[in-house]
Amino acid sequence: MKQVLSDITPYGERSCDGILTEKLNGEKEQFENPSRSNMPRVVWDRTFEYLLNVIGYTVGLGNVWRFSYLCYKNGGGAFLIPYLASAIVLGFPMLFMETSVGQFTQRGCLGAWDLAPVLRGIGFSSLLISWYFLSYIMVVMAWILFYLFHSFTLGDLPWATCDNFWNTDACRPAVGIVEAASVRNESFAGAELYNSTSASNETITSTGEFWNNYVLRRTEGIHDMGSFSNWRMLLCFLASWAICYLCVWKGIRTTGKAAYITVISPYIIVFVLLVRGAMLEGAGSGVVYFIYPHIEKLKEPQVWLEAGGQVLYTLGVCFAVLYGLGSYNKFHTDCYRNAYICVAACCGTSVFVGFVLFCYLGHMAHIQNKNITEIAEQGPGLVFEVFPAGLTLLPVSQIWAAIFFVMLAFFAIDTAFGSIEGITRLLEDIRPDWFISPGVQICRVGMCFIPFLLGLPMLCDGGIYVFELVNMYGNSGICILLIAFAEVAGISWVYGIDNFFEDIKSMIGYYPSVLLKYCMRYFDPFIILVILVAFCMQYTPLKLGHYDYPAWANAIGWLISLSVVAPIPIVIIMQLYKGEGPLRKRWNRAATSKLAKRPSEIEMEKVCGV
Repeated sequence: MKQVLSDITPYGERSCDGILTEKLNGEKEQFENPSRSNMPRVVWDRTFEYLLNVIGYTVGLGNVWRFSYLCYKNGGGAFLIPYLASAIVLGFPMLFMETSVGQFTQRGCLGAWDLAPVLRGIGFSSLLISWYFLSYIMVVMAWILFYLFHSFTLGDLPWATCDNFWNTDACRPAVGIVEAASVRNESFAGAELYNSTSASNETITSTGEFWNNYVLRRTEGIHDMGSFSNWRMLLCFLASWAICYLCVWKGIRTTGKAAYITVISPYIIVFVLLVRGAMLEGAGSGVVYFIYPHIEKLKEPQVWLEAGGQVLYTLGVCFAVLYGLGSYNKFHTDCYRNAYICVAACCGTSVFVGFVLFCYLGHMAHIQNKNITEIAEQGPGLVFEVFPAGLTLLPVSQIWAAIFFVMLAFFAIDTAFGSIEGITRLLEDIRPDWFISPGVQICRVGMCFIPFLLGLPMLCDGGIYVFELVNMYGNSGICILLIAFAEVAGISWVYGIDNFFEDIKSMIGYYPSVLLKYCMRYFDPFIILVILVAFCMQYTPLKLGHYDYPAWANAIGWLISLSVVAPIPIVIIMQLYKGEGPLRKRWNRAATSKLAKRPSEIEMEKVCGV
């Protein structure tokens, strides 16, 4: 006798006819696409390699140029309270959710959402945001290589002097600070040398001119894109892609081994820079400024909002990568424990790097007799203008500059090849037969070609304006927040948080903390919505320094954002449109998992005789 089993299953009303149909459809899919079931699944050789790759991906340039700035801006050491709280309540659940879903389903971000097919649009959104991010990060890596190559010189660093063809009459040499520092007394006569502009707004530092006039060849605005006049930068861009491709050449077989060098080496370099920085005059005052707690700042909602946003940005959720890296785990890997390790490593690195940066910023402020607030800034300007100026203050500055930019290169490489591996895993869900040798290399090249093309306009003379446009609208802010909300709501409310916890137990043998369940079901969706609303209320059109982007450029930016988030509602509408019957029945069917079968479902199939 046929039975209605809605009292057993959490997925809504399902009859034996429905279960039989799903069974036959599954067998038909396997028959029509045997490559999905017959492809040998690659797994990490060691759990340690997985941890290195996740840590390498999450610990990126945002830990260098954004966290430190936000920390001193929002109360110094007091900012660590909302930051660590956000990491525990928001960051850990999101990272754990993505890696564990990838591990449970053994699929990338797109295939993983067969847990709730109505939300498969999350996979497409993650693919697009990853492509935008890759185009962005590879341009940054090209800048890093450009600076690194120019560090290998026997003379003064090229950004330290004003006798180069790109310098103007308004240039003031950063290297002059070193000479003045040797005869410095309590009233330092050359204290005003390092300024983006002088009091008369006519003086520009040599580091600023090197960055704007030689590296960027910056035009007056986005309306004037200029040409590819900096062919050296194009070569660095090609070299960046070549390096990353070599790292992902054979998938996790190469990324797993490359991570031993690219992830561990930066920590050694950071430690060396910390030891050297701690010996500098004024380093202590810089560190004190970094960690001194201004408790009154905790009363400001903005501090908590920026802490939550920084956690999501730093951990790299919503970019398809964590699903992909988790999918290569063996099924019974303890993903819960590993998530704790990864979040702790990422947040700890942010603090560690902050100490290093503020040692050098404190030294610069001491030498120039300035307040550190006049020097510190966030974004690319910190590592390509401010910090290079600080490196010129050191003896044998060429060596320290090379060490610093090698460290940045490793950070960028880890993030980039992690993103490539995540995209590769996602595309395998669409056409797994393309990734069977010998076609796999062609597919990897083709997959990299799209972000390569997206990055080319950023190499034009006006490319910095496109770079900032993509950065603001394409791979941060509203895009991350909307995808994050869809993910946590999809797992907690559509797929079911109880089902998710059962899946976790089937992998690791025990249930995670019940506090995690409440975070994912209630706190995280609420926190993300609050940050999203605050972001929208505080939105201002994009600016770059004193340059205001025109309205049409901001409109293009919003179209970029729309292209990222649009797949989510589009797929929901398509799933409901293809269904039959009342809307509620269509939703229940579209939200029913096509992957996991728990013991209760197996029991239902036995009752139905299928």
